[in-house]
Amino acid sequence: MAFSGALSVTDLNDYLGPSQVCIKPVEAPTPSPAPGGEVRQPLTQTEIAIDQGTYYESNGQRARTQLETAQISLNDCLACSGCVTSAETVLIGMQSIDEVEQALASPGGRTFVASISPQSLASLATRYAYAHPSSSHDAPLTLPVLLHRIAYALRQRGFHVVTDTSFARHLALREHVREFRERRAARDSGAQDAPRLPMLASACPGWICYAEKAHGELLPYIAATKSPQQVAGVLAKQCIGPAHGGSPVYHVTVMPCYDKKLEASRRQLEHEGVKEVDCVLTTGELHDLLLASHFDPYATVPDEPATGAWPQLLQEPGSSSGGYLFAVLHCVWAEWVAAHPGAVPALELRVIRSVDYTDYVLRAPSGETLFRGAQCYGFRNLQNLVRKIQRATGARGARRPGRGRMVRRGAEEDATYDYVEVMACPGGCVNGGGQMRPPSGAGTQRDADADAGAQGWQGTDKSWVQRVEAAYWVDHSRRAAADAQMAADAQAAAPQRVLDAATKGALHAWLAGADRAAEDVEAALGVSTTQAFRTTYEGIAPQTNGLAVQW
Repeated sequence: MAFSGALSVTDLNDYLGPSQVCIKPVEAPTPSPAPGGEVRQPLTQTEIAIDQGTYYESNGQRARTQLETAQISLNDCLACSGCVTSAETVLIGMQSIDEVEQALASPGGRTFVASISPQSLASLATRYAYAHPSSSHDAPLTLPVLLHRIAYALRQRGFHVVTDTSFARHLALREHVREFRERRAARDSGAQDAPRLPMLASACPGWICYAEKAHGELLPYIAATKSPQQVAGVLAKQCIGPAHGGSPVYHVTVMPCYDKKLEASRRQLEHEGVKEVDCVLTTGELHDLLLASHFDPYATVPDEPATGAWPQLLQEPGSSSGGYLFAVLHCVWAEWVAAHPGAVPALELRVIRSVDYTDYVLRAPSGETLFRGAQCYGFRNLQNLVRKIQRATGARGARRPGRGRMVRRGAEEDATYDYVEVMACPGGCVNGGGQMRPPSGAGTQRDADADAGAQGWQGTDKSWVQRVEAAYWVDHSRRAAADAQMAADAQAAAPQRVLDAATKGALHAWLAGADRAAEDVEAALGVSTTQAFRTTYEGIAPQTNGLAVQW
């Protein structure tokens, strides 16, 4: 039998469905010793029978034992190696609106905290703006206004504290930079057993899940710093809880991604047996919850005194996925400028196939490479990133590589990165699978070239993602991401100006103020930031299941 063609890496798309290999292993009980000391061997003749929907086990004698119904939890899903990012289709009912409403109906003296991602707010603002054109209202629906009105609506439902995750993200970025410095110092000193470079971002749970299941050899390169969602959980449980009389905290986050539900279920992300995040809702689920409360985003609500202990909606420069690459790049830039007064390094940008894969190279005036990084979004680009890191570091996985087309590249292209901002969704977090879809007839345009830019999830397209991206940026002057429509020299100019402003301009003063608030919170935790804001990962061995082979 001949095949007409072979699957190559370039045939992959970014929307992978659940695998057929999704099995919870059967755990057989250990044989118990008989009264005489002999170990009873299990009976070999065992039958399973169904009677009116109930399962029974029979050993061939008259006695029958009713079997318990097997249940698959989210933790079981994390332990499986059969899928990549199918969290959006696997048992998400364990973290849903129903769970939140049940908790609110039985508060039990708990403090209810909601943390909403800026990407979710941008998605909601875009959707509401289309349904209610701003021209018919007194003022456009900005993210601060929308957050205030959502917070008011959620407080009416029983929440005590409603904030966004931008301050938690600022704490995560600070820890990210600390970890990068540690890894760079270990590399420069020649330490063998220390975490190494390149350092790969850790904020995307889809990417983490994929690496644990398919590329365990890359886990030493993934940052140990927790995501903003989990840092927000640390703040909720260890700061907000004690500030409200020490009562237990029920923490809900609103995220643009279904995979965040899996992230919150990781056993590594618990503190003394208590989850940092109790329930995760997607942007769409928050919308449904608000609809049940007859929420009108354009209806004014009473002004309330500021109750947050830290700043809200911090506009980090960089990408709409959080600015991780920019934070590390700014660290290198600021250190070099401080050591070389009067000199300014040059930033080079190179778009590889699409803006979802962009190289950033920082060079001294002498031509010396100071830093090499990248933004890599979407699973199609992740395949290329994995191969590049494997070539540069010698890391090899247990699984055989695919039959993708091999292209010989020059030494410059094969040079290893210092840092990569990795996101599983094309377009980054603003294009997460849990974001709002455009209404029917929105008139968004379809782009014939699938690689021209960020393609949306089902029901969306590039132009809708661009609308959400635009709504995300409260301060457009801080956006330093590449733009595919600009010339190569102009691409580097925007982030280079932002880097310079972050070192000595108004942006520098703004970042210093956010850092002071972060320092106060870090000191109040009572433990080191390494202990509070870092986690671990576990490689998962692939399971072999002949019945699930796809021919």
